[in-house]
Amino acid sequence: MKPLVGALCLLLASANATELPVLSADELKAKVAEITAAQNQVMLQGSSRADVDKLFAHYTDDFVYRHDVYGGNYSKEKLYANTVRLLDMGKYDKTEPRYRIVAQMPGYNAIAVERQEVHKGVVKNHLAVFEFRHDKVVKIIEYWK
Repeated sequence: MKPLVGALCLLLASANATELPVLSADELKAKVAEITAAQNQVMLQGSSRADVDKLFAHYTDDFVYRHDVYGGNYSKEKLYANTVRLLDMGKYDKTEPRYRIVAQMPGYNAIAVERQEVHKGVVKNHLAVFEFRHDKVVKIIEYWK
């Protein structure tokens, strides 16, 4: 009986040790503001590979970007390659930041974010959900067209 009790205690201790730290609402909001600023920087005229690297440092190794309307799922590697390709082609030429945060609704290691984009004089609001593991983004899901 003692080996069984010892095994159960070990199992419970390891289960508690693997619980993820929970980011507070303020931490989630600050992270989204930092990531949005990094995304905006990449899209500005004169941005560099260092700006791309700074943005992608916010993402976990198994990060996934999902936008069903515009292409589906992208791994971190695929999204990075696409971002660098567009940068090298000179496609990032904005003179003002793309996004402005309008509202945020924090949850359990995730946050829904409403961001506003003005493109060619047209104002659009975009909804995205950022999911975190520790202090990095593990998934972004976009819900706009």
